[in-house]
Amino acid sequence: MADYALTKSRRLLTPLDYSAVFDGADYKVSDRSVLVLAINNELGYSRLGLVMAKKNIRLAVQRNRIKRQIRESFRTNDIGRGSLDIVVLARRGLDQMENEAVRSLLTTCWDKLLAKASHAAHSQLNAEKV
Repeated sequence: MADYALTKSRRLLTPLDYSAVFDGADYKVSDRSVLVLAINNELGYSRLGLVMAKKNIRLAVQRNRIKRQIRESFRTNDIGRGSLDIVVLARRGLDQMENEAVRSLLTTCWDKLLAKASHAAHSQLNAEKV
């Protein structure tokens, strides 16, 4: 049986990891229900961190459902192919969305994030050539 878990190496684990993303976010993707912050890393793969405030999503059941949706979306949308440390912050109203709407929202956010990251990498490459 295949192992589809999001391993520890693919997660942000320490406060230092999170503060690096919060303090120096290179890329930001924002929506009414979610904020995605990211920085480049030197690991060769992406890592994910989640912030689900009780203030924004009251019920633990809903926080856990949203976290599962985000992890699954991260894993299946091939976000790991980049070299980013990503933090996803839930905003009010995310818990009111159906699973399919959450998946669609996250896919859009991942696409925007990867587009910004590849554009920045392309721009940096061109700057180095000059």
